[in-house]
Amino acid sequence: MMKYQYLLFDLDSFRTLYGFSESQAQQAIEHYREYFTQTGIFENELYLGIDTLLPELTSRGYKIVLATSKPEPYAIRILEHFRLHQYFTFICGSNLDNSRRNKGEIIAHILKQMELFADDCIMIGDREHDILGAQANHMDSIGVLFGFGSREELEKAGATHVVETVEELRRLILDR
Repeated sequence: MMKYQYLLFDLDSFRTLYGFSESQAQQAIEHYREYFTQTGIFENELYLGIDTLLPELTSRGYKIVLATSKPEPYAIRILEHFRLHQYFTFICGSNLDNSRRNKGEIIAHILKQMELFADDCIMIGDREHDILGAQANHMDSIGVLFGFGSREELEKAGATHVVETVEELRRLILDR
């Protein structure tokens, strides 16, 4: 079994990938939030196997924390929609005023609020900002290829481990 007691997941994050200026990015965020709060929030899909992995991890004593760049109220609604909220010990996202939106800041906030040591945690995410956020907090990471990032992106960012499937993630966490 891995030494980590706390697992930090990222559902997905909205980052400026299109070279937008600050004002364009702000306008895009406003349009995104308008659509997302009414419709888009329910268009998410679970990765195959996550709905069985989360209860298994909690039954084995792992504490699962959500560390997302999504605004926290949206993250909570998504977890509730998929009936996954009961598996999360703590949910932390960005603030609607755009503060605490950097993944490193979000992870630091979690560590402080929960009085955790980075050595007891591992960040699980699908993009480079998840890995870089973990590194900024001296935390190991698992890059997952069943999300939006590529192996090249995750390895270049310095992921401690990279897995292709939810089952491979499960084995990495539980079978060590």
